[in-house]
Amino acid sequence: MLRYEMESRSLFPRAAAPLLCLAIWMLLIGSVFAQPVVLYLRGGDRITGTITSENTNRVVLLTKWAGEVVVPVAEILKRETLPATPQVKAVEGKPATTSPPAGLGNSAPRPGTALVSGPLPPTKPKPKSLSGEAQVGVDLVFSEKQRQLYSGRFKVAYVYDLFRNLFDYSFAYGKTDGLVSDNRMFGSSKTDFDLGKRIYVYNLGGAGYDEVRKIDLRYELGPGVGYHLIKRTNLVLNTELGVNYQAQYQSDNTQTELFLYRVAENSSWAVNGRVTVDEKFEFFPRIEDWLKYRFRFESNLRYALLGNLAFVVTVLDQYDTQPATKVSNNDLQLRSSVTVKF
Repeated sequence: MLRYEMESRSLFPRAAAPLLCLAIWMLLIGSVFAQPVVLYLRGGDRITGTITSENTNRVVLLTKWAGEVVVPVAEILKRETLPATPQVKAVEGKPATTSPPAGLGNSAPRPGTALVSGPLPPTKPKPKSLSGEAQVGVDLVFSEKQRQLYSGRFKVAYVYDLFRNLFDYSFAYGKTDGLVSDNRMFGSSKTDFDLGKRIYVYNLGGAGYDEVRKIDLRYELGPGVGYHLIKRTNLVLNTELGVNYQAQYQSDNTQTELFLYRVAENSSWAVNGRVTVDEKFEFFPRIEDWLKYRFRFESNLRYALLGNLAFVVTVLDQYDTQPATKVSNNDLQLRSSVTVKF
C-alpha cells in the first residue's frame, strides 16, 4: 500500500509537467498574437491590427475597420510591433481616476473609484501641411537680335487629413527687337478629397490670358473623379476623368463656350536625393465631337542646389484644333528657372 502511494506521488508530477508546459506556451503565444502590429506591404500600403493566427503562407489580422484580413506572407515587406494600449477599468456611473502620486499616501482607493493601469495616451491633432515654391526665370539675348524674357511661378499646397488644395499661378513677359513676343498669365486652383485609399473627387478652376495667341480672357471650371494608381514614397501616379466648361474670348472678335471631357494624369518621381521629375497631361475633347480638342502637357526637371534652392527646366506644350485667326495650333515652350521652396 505504501509502495502504491509513493508510485502515485512520483507519477503525478511527470504527467502534469507536459500539460503545464503547454499551458505556459499557449499563454505566451496568446500574448504575442494579442500585441498590435503594423504590416508594411509591397504595394506601399500599411495594415494595423492584431494577429490572430499565422503560418508559413499567410497571416490573419484582426482590424477595427474590416474585421479579419488575410495577408499573404509573400506580400509583407516588414512588420512593426506597437506598444500595447493601456487598459482602463471604469466603474459604472463614476469617472476614471488615477492613484495618487508617490509620497502622497498609499491609502486604498475609496469605494466607487476606478483603477487605471497606466496613463492614457495624449490625443494627437490631425496633421496639417502648408508648403509652396516660387520660381523666377530670365532669358536675355543681346546680339543681332535683342530678346528679353521674364517668367515666374508661384505654387502653394495645403493638405489637411483627406483634403488637399493646390494653387498655381504663372506668368511670362518678353520682347524681341522691341516687339512683344510673350505676354501671358494663368492661375488655377484644384481641390481634392479622398473617398478611400485610392479613389478621390476633385474640382478644378482657372483663368488667364495670352496676348500673343490673341486670347483676351479664358476661364474654366469642372469637377471629376480620380484614382491613385501608384502611391509610394518616391513615386506617385494619378489618373483623372471629369467634365470641363471652358469659355474663351479672343481679340479677333470670336468667342467659344464649350463643354469638354477632361482626361488627365499626373505623376511625380524622386529619382534620388537631388533629382525629381514631375509631369501633367490634360486632354480636352469636345463632348459632341472628339476630333476637336485641346491638350496641355507640362514636365519639370528639378535639381537641388543648396538648401531650399533648385534649378528647374520646364517643358510646356499646348495644342488647340481651333485657335484664333493666324495663330498656330501648337505652342511649345522650353524654360529654365531657379526655384525656392518654403
